[in-house]
Order: sequence, then structure tokens, then C-alpha cells
Amino acid sequence: MIRKAFVTAFIYSVLVILAVVLWSVYRTQTTTLYEHASSKQAQAIYQPAPIPVKHTSKKIDLQKPPLILYWGYPWHDKRSGAPEGQKIGICDTTYDRNRIIEADAIAFHYTTIRAEDLPWKYYRNPKQLFVWWSAEGPAILRHDGIKLGGYDGFFNWTWTYRRDADVARNYGYRGHVINSVAKGKKVVDELVAAKTDLAVWIVSGCDYTHGARMRMKYVKEMQEAGLNFTGYGKCFERPVPRTKDFTYPHDTIKNYKFYLSFENALHCTDYITEKFWDNALRSGAVPVVWGPKKEDILRVAPLDSFIFVEDFKSPKDLVEHLLYLDKNDAEYRKFFSWREDESMTDEKMIKLTKTKYPNLDVQMSLKNFCDKLLEINHTKIISSLKKEFWDANPSECLMP
Repeated sequence: MIRKAFVTAFIYSVLVILAVVLWSVYRTQTTTLYEHASSKQAQAIYQPAPIPVKHTSKKIDLQKPPLILYWGYPWHDKRSGAPEGQKIGICDTTYDRNRIIEADAIAFHYTTIRAEDLPWKYYRNPKQLFVWWSAEGPAILRHDGIKLGGYDGFFNWTWTYRRDADVARNYGYRGHVINSVAKGKKVVDELVAAKTDLAVWIVSGCDYTHGARMRMKYVKEMQEAGLNFTGYGKCFERPVPRTKDFTYPHDTIKNYKFYLSFENALHCTDYITEKFWDNALRSGAVPVVWGPKKEDILRVAPLDSFIFVEDFKSPKDLVEHLLYLDKNDAEYRKFFSWREDESMTDEKMIKLTKTKYPNLDVQMSLKNFCDKLLEINHTKIISSLKKEFWDANPSECLMP
């Protein structure tokens, strides 16, 4: 009886040891594939390339939609990213890193990866696209302490607001605005008639960048020259009005003739944010623009829809012009010609812009991430992310 119990216990112990060994092997294989690649394997995957390298991408199987993996939520905040599983075109998206093997592209928001993550310790298929993602300009990245010098040869694409990005992640585009607002003479009549105040500005970044300090100084000089405006945001210690569903305060802004669309940096290439598109154009106010280069705005905006600060010799001259427009409805409403024409389309506006500015490289409608992924037959390796995104800006954009 004792011998039988001993044999049973021995067999049981062997089975337990075997189960533990098998589980250990499985875990080792799984984590090696995903997260704990050996140093030698990681080095073999991560090879900086000084020049673009072409290769054939894996064939997209339309029976199974391409998968875009977000490496994390921007700023590690779920409210800042698209919901899990939200489609981009026909492409699926996910934040589940366990699906890295399936992914056709992995998008790294600049807050979800650090240079310390290299050499790369995770799975990587050479046919996958690694994409650096940012909607912020160099001034914000500098303020946040982001350094781009540690990623040489790591990324294949950039996904940013710049026109020369591999994938466009811009804040707005003329066609989107034209299609999203009501148009027609009656619409503009009612819009102009509803204006009860002169100018409004919503701003919370008072001095955190060189550009932020410059814009505050300029607006103060406008105020001293006679501009009456309403200020919202932290810089004025006045909360931004919100609707019940927390959408932007279009109902407040539409009562003002002008919106001060002042960016937080000067002359950063293509950096035109929601201040121009949402706060001004979609809200029915004329944007008074400081920050971008005029050519960058003309390439993407509805024709004759904005006032450019640098067209004026001084803040005083600009204020005088705004006060003139305030008293001349016929001149003021010219800024809404693009809305008064019910037949206006993106294609029609492109032709009008090219006619007025024949030497301007007018931007066409850009393809989204999924469309670009579907059409790819080769890619590249970005030899220097810093050079491609940061250094390719005027010096005034990069001032601390």
C-alpha cells in the first residue's frame, strides 16, 4: 500500500515538473517573440540606414483588412486617442500590443516611445512600417523635453501636419471645411447679421514657448492701439464656454467678427492648427493669423478667407484695418465669398487659387493612413528623424 502511494506521488511529481517545464518553454518563446528578444536578435532587427532603402511590402490581403497598431495612447491618456478598434478607411486599428505580429504598421506617438527603448527589444518584421506620429510642432516638443536624435534608422514614415510627411495628420484642409459648413447668400447674410462683438481670443499658453511670448506681446500692443477683444482661457483666467456635450464653443465665437488665430511658434513649416480651422473658419469668424508663413496658409485655405498679421507694418496698422472692416459690412463679407457660392467645391477652389497665385504649389486633398498603406509597394528608412522633422524649419521656429 505504501509502495503504491509512493509510485502515485512520484508520477504526480513528474507530471507537475513536466507541466512547469512546458509552460516555461511556452512563455519563453512567446515573450522572446514579443517583448524580450535577445540582445543579438534586437541588434539584427535594429540597423540604422544612412540612405533610403527600398523593399517590397507584404501583399495586402483585402479579405483581411490591414491592421494599424497604436503603440499607446497619446500622453498615456485614453481621451487623447481614437477609440479601440475605430476604423481608418477599411483598415482596422488597435492598441493591443499582443497583436504586433499581425500589424502592417505600428504608429508611435512621440509620447509613447523614448530613445531609451532602443536597441529595439520587441518583435519587428522588416515588412512592417514603423511610423513616428506627432501633431505638435518643434516648439512644443522642445518644451516637453523631447529629443529626436536617438532614433536614427528606426522609423520608416512620419505621420505629421507637414505637407511633406509620409502620411498627413493635419488639423484641417480647405475641402473639409467647405464640405462641413452651410453655404449660400442667405447663410452669409445671417452670419454677418449675427455679429455683435469685434474680436475674441482663446489662449492658455501664455509664455511656455518663445512664440507664445511673442504673440502675447503683439496682442498687448494691439490692445494698446485700441483693439477691444474678449479673452478666454488660462491667460485671462476666464474659462472657455462649453456646450453640454463639451464640443468647442462655436455658438460663442460666431458672435464675433474676428478670431485671433495666433500660433505658439513663428514660421514653423505648415503648422496651422485648430485655431485657424475650428475656432475661426468653422465657427464663422474671420481668422487674424500670426505664426505660419503666408504661403503655407494660401496652399491649404479657402481663398481670401483670412487676414495675415505680417501684411501690416505694425499692430496699430492692423487694428486700424480691423476697425475699418467693423464699420463696412460690404468689405467684411468678402471674407465669406467662399461660403456665399453654393456651388463651391475643393476642386473649384483649387482652380481659383491657382489662377490668383499661379506660382503657388497649391495642396491637393491628401490620402489618409489606410489609403497610403494600401498603395505602398516600397518604403524607406528615415536616417535622421531630427533632420527630417526638426531641422527642416526656419531658425525662428526653433527658438527656445
